[in-house]
Amino acid sequence: MLHFIYLVRSTKWILAGLGSVFTIMFLLVSCGFMFPYSGSPDSPRPKRVFLQHTTRTFHNLQGQVESRDSGLWINSFDYTGMQYITPHIPEINDTVRTRCREDRPFCGFPWFLPVKFLSKKNWYLPAPDVSPSSPVEFSLLSKEETSWGTVKMTFHVKGPSHMSLYLMPHRGASLSTWSFGDGTPQFDLSGEYFVFYSHGLDAPTWTFWFEIQVLPPAEGMISVAISSHYFFGEDKRTAQLEDILRRFPTWAFPSSWVSTYDMYRY
Repeated sequence: MLHFIYLVRSTKWILAGLGSVFTIMFLLVSCGFMFPYSGSPDSPRPKRVFLQHTTRTFHNLQGQVESRDSGLWINSFDYTGMQYITPHIPEINDTVRTRCREDRPFCGFPWFLPVKFLSKKNWYLPAPDVSPSSPVEFSLLSKEETSWGTVKMTFHVKGPSHMSLYLMPHRGASLSTWSFGDGTPQFDLSGEYFVFYSHGLDAPTWTFWFEIQVLPPAEGMISVAISSHYFFGEDKRTAQLEDILRRFPTWAFPSSWVSTYDMYRY
């Protein structure tokens, strides 16, 4: 097409025609005149949605439970959000739209992938607690000051085959080294750290450590959160998940599982 345009005597009418086609298509797409999804096997255009039935628990600096809640956490991975889903499931609407809590690691939700800045359209529908048969066991094994001025913290974790670890140093604190990879902490654009851990069905307790350097004054050192993901077996499903999945239209492709999120401040 480009070579053809160069060969013609005047490009005015060709550019005007191409510009008109572009403008018309842009207006059609922007106004929502064309339905974007299809469940046809010949031409599938699915609406991708993540649903996680989760229970979240937040601890304060004293180790006490500060707050706790449960719900269906819903992520939409395209620009239309839930506008086409709401007529089928009225309770998923903007009244349950969530906002990021900047004082909690990864906004306080059980992200499976470190994409919180790529997917900003989230909904949190209240639901009963989840009770997996193998809940996460998380504990601080030791906390000691090193001779080079850092604090080394070692943790034990026992849980399902897929877990996410989120680390968020407080203001005035920074991670200097850890037991992952080559020992050099790698953070995202927000200054937080995401570690994904998976293992087989029979695995020993996961042990890891990191060293943190604190410059006074600082309100605590770090917020640590552990998230579990139950992708298979009895723990993957709940009655609430099953009920809402049945109500999705045929052109939607919802992926669902059970998660927990536990946050601790040190």
